[in-house]
This record gives sequence, structure tokens and C-alpha cells, in this order.
Amino acid sequence: MECYYNKVQSAGRKLIYLIALALNVDEDFLDKVGAMDVPMPFLGLLHYPGKLESSGEEIYSASAHTDFGMITLLATDGVSGLQVCRDKSQHPRLWEDLPNINGLHFSWIQTMTVVKCLES
Repeated sequence: MECYYNKVQSAGRKLIYLIALALNVDEDFLDKVGAMDVPMPFLGLLHYPGKLESSGEEIYSASAHTDFGMITLLATDGVSGLQVCRDKSQHPRLWEDLPNINGLHFSWIQTMTVVKCLES
């Protein structure tokens, strides 16, 4: 588990450098402004059960949430269940299924990361 954790942390750092280049700043821009001084990687093991049947039995899984931090990396095992809500102001909220491809790694940046970079 620690080996995987270290490899994902390294991949995340490389991805952040690519994001900086995509924002048309130096790849070490976030290092220069101190954003990378104290990395706070978090490894969470979550279970998304896929389609829920109304069987009446209790099911334990991750509830609807917003990821935090600079980026999110997600390894999948081909099981459906991960969804995104594009418009949180819409009621009722519309949750869209993400594709479930075995072994696919999703990555995305949090909104505040882009805002903070563009404000700098």
C-alpha cells in the first residue's frame, strides 16, 4: 500500500507540473509560490456499489461528496457507480454516470485550483 501511495503521489506531482504548463506558466510555478511546500496527499479507499436495487438491505458506501485538494486521482476496477454532478445549483441534482473502464485512472483538478492559479 505504501509503494502504491508513493507512486500515486509522484504521478500527482508530475500532473501538477503539466497543469502549470497548460496554464501557460513555468512548470515549477506552484513550487515558486509555495503551493507545493507541504504536500497533503490523502489516500482513501472508497466503495461505490454501482446500481442500487431497492432490496431493503443496508448498503454501506461513499455518499455524495465533493473532493478536496488540488487534484484527484482515481483508479477504477471496472465497477460502475461513480457519478458527477455538473450543476450543484440545480434541484433536484442531476448525477451523471462516468464510464467504467477496467484499470482506467481518472484525474481532475478542483475548481479552486484553477481560480487560485489565475488570480496569481
